[in-house]
Amino acid sequence: MSWWVLLRLELRRILANRALLLTVVGGLLLYAFLYPQPYIKQTPLQQPITVINADGSQLSRQLIRMVNASPLLEVTSQVASIEQAQQLLVERKVGGLLVIPENFYRDVLLGRSPTLSYAGDASYFLVYGTIVQGLAETSATLAAQVKVAKMVVDGVPISLASQLHSPLQLSTNAAFNAHQGYLDYVIPAVFIVILHQTLLIAIGLHASPTKPAIKPNLVRFFPAWKIVVVRSLLFVAIYWLMSSFYIGVVLDYYGVHHWANVADIYKLLLPFLLAASGLAMCIASLLPKRDYATIVGLMTSLPIVFACGFIWPLSSIPMPINIIADLIPAKPMVLGMLKMNQMGASFSEVQHHFTHLWSLAGCYFALAVAMIYWQSTSPPKVDAAKSALPSSLSE
Repeated sequence: MSWWVLLRLELRRILANRALLLTVVGGLLLYAFLYPQPYIKQTPLQQPITVINADGSQLSRQLIRMVNASPLLEVTSQVASIEQAQQLLVERKVGGLLVIPENFYRDVLLGRSPTLSYAGDASYFLVYGTIVQGLAETSATLAAQVKVAKMVVDGVPISLASQLHSPLQLSTNAAFNAHQGYLDYVIPAVFIVILHQTLLIAIGLHASPTKPAIKPNLVRFFPAWKIVVVRSLLFVAIYWLMSSFYIGVVLDYYGVHHWANVADIYKLLLPFLLAASGLAMCIASLLPKRDYATIVGLMTSLPIVFACGFIWPLSSIPMPINIIADLIPAKPMVLGMLKMNQMGASFSEVQHHFTHLWSLAGCYFALAVAMIYWQSTSPPKVDAAKSALPSSLSE
């Protein structure tokens, strides 16, 4: 039969599969606007803290006002003991605490170095980092003011004292992630994983048998390689549009930086979609019924996210897991996408990821053809429950 007949049959099956359409259209739209919501603000601000002021001096009150003026912190209460502060921390009424020691002002006047103690709830990494950063910057600012004032009293001009109060001038600039948040770095990578997983589910819902041990009918009328080619073309075309929506419209909507050329992104996207389609057809050939496709896609999502190397460093992942992850098309696509679009790498610098994806696409295409051909040549199985009945009843 002709290519056109097979294309029409496959397209009709796709459009008639409600679960598939819900996964592709509904699932991708839902993830596009639901998943990034917790990370829109990038960095947590105005984190509530409590203060234990054991000194009660003018300088300690000045420090509290400076802490409260920081955009990162908000002093919501002052307590008399560390035990009360710990109770507020346990009840999650505050995210951290600051302890100003007794004789704080006296030690500063005598030229000593009093110790400020601060703590936070480290179970929330971003919140803890914000509190520690805010308290450290505020205490450093107060220390600089004290040093400058002392140098001015000793006769040093204020313009010179403002430069000499510290032997080092620190200038920090975040590379590749200007906001130092999840949105610019994690969201583009997670979107690639979402496209990968929903493609696995979609092809699984399309290519797997509807009932256990029932052989697909198409393999009786079309060669296996032609089925693989048509399915790949159809799903690549569908996901080409969805990928354009994700990488273009959605990332622009959230203000994520674009450093890569659009043509380079699409050049990397083609072997990724072909490889993911081939892998999905191989998995679909192993599933006894198509309902399992959703379970496989959901159960493997989180391990793939951690194995791709953008949340957990690749050097810290055990070698066997890295080797297995190299067989997943999402990994080289995520790494190549982040290097180009978030880190400003040229296409030549991600050429090895491009070659990796084409190698996976070729291997999975050949494997999918072999597995579908094996399905067409293997004898059809009969339902075990039906075969156990007498012939008169089974008829």
